[in-house]
Amino acid sequence: MVSIVEWCESNWGFSPPSYVDSWHFRLPLFWITMWTIGEVVAAKIYKDVRQSCKKISLLHCIVAFALSSVWLAYHFVKSGFSFKDYVLTSYEFPGTFEHHILNISMSYFVVDLPFAIAFHRTFIVHHLLCIAAFMAIQGYLRYWPFEMDFMAWETSPSVAPSHLKQYMLDWFGQDPLESDKQMQLLMGGFNGVFNLWMAELGGLFFHINRAFQGTEWEMPSRGLFVLMFTFSRCYLWPMYIRYLYEEAARTRTAFHFIGGGLETGLFLTNLHFLWKNLKPILKTGRLMPKKPRYYHREWLEKHPSMFRAASFFVPKDKIDLKRRASYQSSKDLSMEEELFSAGSKGSVRSRSNGTKKSN
Repeated sequence: MVSIVEWCESNWGFSPPSYVDSWHFRLPLFWITMWTIGEVVAAKIYKDVRQSCKKISLLHCIVAFALSSVWLAYHFVKSGFSFKDYVLTSYEFPGTFEHHILNISMSYFVVDLPFAIAFHRTFIVHHLLCIAAFMAIQGYLRYWPFEMDFMAWETSPSVAPSHLKQYMLDWFGQDPLESDKQMQLLMGGFNGVFNLWMAELGGLFFHINRAFQGTEWEMPSRGLFVLMFTFSRCYLWPMYIRYLYEEAARTRTAFHFIGGGLETGLFLTNLHFLWKNLKPILKTGRLMPKKPRYYHREWLEKHPSMFRAASFFVPKDKIDLKRRASYQSSKDLSMEEELFSAGSKGSVRSRSNGTKKSN
């Protein structure tokens, strides 16, 4: 295994801190490399950086949601179909499956941050908060410039030989600060995995809606996105943060206060994004305000099963075409709008020509 310290000394003439040889740094370096390769391949395939960013974002969402779902399902069954004995911020061992899940997502946000700065500046704060939260959970605040040693690093118990880390030592290396002890890198692996699952639950439906834009199934996918994003941000997330606050009040440690602050910031950025999607709906009373006037009713008329499902949430008077005496099809309305816009342009031209002639 190549030593990063020795490589820097021989090629660059300087010696970084000894802990750079730890898999604590090799692990994110590995996943950052994987996501970078993915970005390059996607850019080559789609010939458009914006499109390639969206595809990699979709890939991260699927991977993160799938891995976190598997982890949560496994522990839910293992603990007797209950999470009541789990503590959000209890200690976890390094190199575990949950550690890799967190590192995969943290590395994605590191790679995607330059693209957010270039194309989607509203996500800059969100990405920075995600990176900071994942770093705090994985114990990176121990290092410069924070140097906050709020964990029992040197007294953590050894990990069993069958542990996943033992299979990773050849690549990620043994931490030089370790002897017969193992470093506790994770402060609340359950906390990080559940947060990731909860966030990607809404994100997955966001990507599904984006994939169906311009198709026959755009409207139901939009409805599912709004429903699941609202459910995860307005029910699951507040409940999750309440438990974090309760633990912070009980333990009163630096980590718990820092974690609670970062999670609150993430929660507020997600609420802002949710409000941007809900505001046009609440203002117009229509799921997709930019569509023609009778678009929603026409779509429901074509899909009776969806009409019955929608009638549980919206009164039939508002979605039934047969109860609208003033109904005109979307095509007729769009033709009228085109004729009106063409007529208005013609009148403007005639007025402008008239003024030129008079001059």
